[in-house]
This record gives sequence, C-alpha cells and structure tokens, in this order.
Amino acid sequence: MLDVLIIGAGPTGLYAAFMAGLRKLNAAVIESNHEAGGQLTAVYKEKFIYDIPGFYKISAEDYTKEQLKQFARFKDEISIHYGEEAIDIEKIDQGYKVTTTNKVIETKYILIAHGGGGFVPQKLKVSKDYNNILYFVKDLEQFRDKKVLVLGGGDSAFDWALAISKYTSDVTLVHRRDEFRAIPLTVELFRSKGKILTPYTVLDAIGDGNIAKGLKLKHAKDGSELILEADYIVVNYGFVLSKSRLEDWKLDGEKGLIFVDSQMRTSQPGIYAAGNGVDYPGKVKLISTGQGEAAIAIQSIYNELHPEALNKFEHSSSLIND
Repeated sequence: MLDVLIIGAGPTGLYAAFMAGLRKLNAAVIESNHEAGGQLTAVYKEKFIYDIPGFYKISAEDYTKEQLKQFARFKDEISIHYGEEAIDIEKIDQGYKVTTTNKVIETKYILIAHGGGGFVPQKLKVSKDYNNILYFVKDLEQFRDKKVLVLGGGDSAFDWALAISKYTSDVTLVHRRDEFRAIPLTVELFRSKGKILTPYTVLDAIGDGNIAKGLKLKHAKDGSELILEADYIVVNYGFVLSKSRLEDWKLDGEKGLIFVDSQMRTSQPGIYAAGNGVDYPGKVKLISTGQGEAAIAIQSIYNELHPEALNKFEHSSSLIND
C-alpha cells in the first residue's frame, strides 16, 4: 500500500512528488495525459512564463523539463503512470482504493493536484474536422513560411499570433468583434507584424480531404462574405474544464474547485488537494502558490504518518548528499 497517491503531474503534482521523495514517502503519481506539465504542456508549451521564482523568463516546455530533472532524483522510488485517470475513490480500512482507467491502487493518503480537471478546447463550429485546424501548438517550426490564420481576441490568441509571426510573415488574426480582451500592448505589437481582420465570424471551413484550405467568413455588421486561404488555422476560443468528480468523490467545493484548510486537507479525511483546483480565502492562482501548497500537503501527510517527527522538519540541504 502506498503512503500517498498524487493525482496529476502538472507543476504542482511534480513538485509534490519531489517533496514526497525528500520525505522518503512510498508514493506514486497518476496523470491522465501522456506527458507531464498539465496546463503548461497541454495549452501553451512554447509560451514564456515570467513569474516563476528564480527565472527571468522560461518557456512552459523548458520549465516542465527542469521540474522533471529535479524529480528524476527519485524516479526509481516514485513512478509516474501516464494515461491513467482517477475514475473512482473508495474508502477502505487503512486508507483509500483508487480505481484508474487501467488499475486499482491502494493508498493511505491522496493528494489531488489535477488543476481542477482536464482542459478541453472550445471547438470551431465547422462542418467537419480537419487535420490542420489546431487547438494546441506543440511545434512552431511547422508554421515556417506558411499562411496562418489565428482565431480569437484574447491574450492567448495574440500571444500565439506573435509567436507564429517569428516563423512566417503571413499571419492574420480574425476576431468577431472590433474590441479585444488581450492586453493593448500585445495587440499593438502584433499590428506591426501581422494583419488583424474584424469583425468577422466563421461560416465554415473549405477543405480537400482532411486538410482545410481556408475559411469562409461573414462580416458581423454588413453581412458580406469572404474567403481566406490558409495552410494552418489556430483556434483560441478558450478552454473549459472537463466534468469535475467532486460530487462523486464527496468532496466539498464548488465550480470544480475543492475547498481546503490551511493544511490543504479536504472535507474527506486522508484526502488533500493543492494547486489551481483548490479554493480558500485569499487563494492566488500561480504556479508558485500551488507548489507551496504541495509542500504543505506533503509535510502534513508526513506528520500524520510520523507523528514522532512533528517538530523535526529538515530542509533539502540536510536531506540530499550530492
């Protein structure tokens, strides 16, 4: 039986796994995606992050690599099981039985670090799916010297449009309104590098087989129509969280967020939570905040397992010998 099962291998879950390794806990991690990083790799792998302590700036992908490098110290003791989603949690005498998509795991404690659920992109409403209509960007090099349409009017749309403009001079951002939700500075930066087309809505994609050749657009005010050719279409209409299992797991919370106390304990004894999927007064949704919560949760679990060591907290410098 595990000491703790960590659900989620995003920045919070990975740090929790590292902290569990430091405390010599018998732990494992399950992650529903096929790679670590959570939102960082699922949504904006190549975008830069500027609010990580100790980094002037770092791409989401590189930060995930650094976290995995930090965790690798304990990879032989703590395994990460990818493509495993927690389906059911059942109370048993010594802890919990967690049923995943592939196995059943028994554990004394659970730490939920799933960021509030899986990220599902809001889809472009067209008559069929095409391979070059993208909701996630994993390789900017694919856009080199290509004709690219970016759909959306928020920060993510303009960030991607700016990033893509480094690889091609033919980038057009299409938005249904004349106003944008993005930061004005970003909007102006992109105006100097690409084209902005407003206010237009998408009527349909025009394609050949599985490849879209462009979009048929309609002007939101005068109703005129036009066709824009494209090699790639990048959709940034936002993301919604997949169905939360709070009620199924009998955890107190609302809107997909789990209520926790100052020790990151949930309403169910033995189940802890940390990261963007939790809520408490003053909660700030930052990577660094979630990682601090992970440290608190792991220490709380350690104290429960080893009450004799309650006042013997040790820092990493005394626990690691390189």
